Formats: sequence, C-alpha cells, structure tokens
Amino acid sequence: MDLIRNVPPALLAAISGPYFHPVVLAYLNWPGAPLHAHSNGGDIDWAGQTWLGVGKFGRIDIPEEAFGGVPTEFTMAIVTDFPELEDYTDTAIKGAEARVYLGAVTERGGNQLIGAVEIVSGVADAMGMTPELVELSDGSLVTMYGLSVTMTTGPSYRSMAAISHSHEDQQRHFPGDTAGRHLILAQAEAQKTLWPEP
Repeated sequence: MDLIRNVPPALLAAISGPYFHPVVLAYLNWPGAPLHAHSNGGDIDWAGQTWLGVGKFGRIDIPEEAFGGVPTEFTMAIVTDFPELEDYTDTAIKGAEARVYLGAVTERGGNQLIGAVEIVSGVADAMGMTPELVELSDGSLVTMYGLSVTMTTGPSYRSMAAISHSHEDQQRHFPGDTAGRHLILAQAEAQKTLWPEP
C-alpha cells in the first residue's frame, strides 16, 4: 500500500527507494519578519519563498502523532553565537502560525529540493532564551544563544499528517480492494492472552 495522499510524485519516488536524503523545512510567522528555514546548508527556493539553511544550529522536536486529534506540543529552536538574538526575547510571539515540512534533497546536506509535505502545524504558545558557554574544537569558548518557541497543535492534528493512508483512502482510489479490510485487527486476532500470565 503506497503512501500517496498529498505527497508529490517525485518525493514519493525518492522516499520509496532504498535510501533518501531528508530535509526539514520550518515556517514561523514571526511578528514583522516571517521565518523560513531548513535543516541543511545554503538556500532552498520553494513555494515562492527562500528558505535559509541553519544546519546544526537549528532543531525541531516533533511529537508522536496523537490519536483523536488531541492537541499536543512541539518546539522549534535555533542556536547561534549572535548576541542580537537576545533582542527577540521580548517579542509577542503567542498565536503566531508555524508549519513544519518533511522533504528530500538530491544529495546529503544539499539544497536541491525534490519535494516536501507538511507533517505538523500549530500556533506559538511560549518562547524562551537559554545562553550557554560552549567550547569549540579549537579550545576557545563562545556564548551560544538558544531561542526556543513552543507550539500547540490544533484539534485536527491527525488530519494534518499528510503522509498517512487509511482503508478509506484505499477504497476511494481502488474500489473493491480488500487488503485493508483483511488487515484490520490482524495483530489482535493473532495474539493469545494467557491467564494467569506464565
């Protein structure tokens, strides 16, 4: 069964192969200056925007998918040695829109995007700054500033997970296909419950 809903054909072909080079793209509607960033180096031009590469200085923690659309949280963070980042600690970020996309590029760490699909979205809820003294490979010390924004997902979180596929999706595209029906509860029916436990 292919994962086909809302996934561009080129991206689906890339992730269906023996390996692919992933990239995470993040959009944050920062007040006054919307942020478009990605997890590799260089710039990526996609969806009418230029996405800036933050490489190892950015991080996104995606939560596990919550059943029933239960709102949950995820965080977006950027770490840099620019002290100017501290100026953002007073920004009124609450309610700003955020979206995270999973994509693939043509080479490891590259910026030639094959395609991308949204994996989570939400609105900003809180923000924090954490300065930390870091020792570099040459032994010198530098103060790194970590800006972290916490997002809350909306009530339709499961429906936003575009790389998903259900029995109903399969029936819409392939009427009469019974593969999904035969797999329903297959694991539960195959398991045996022993009482008391051995």
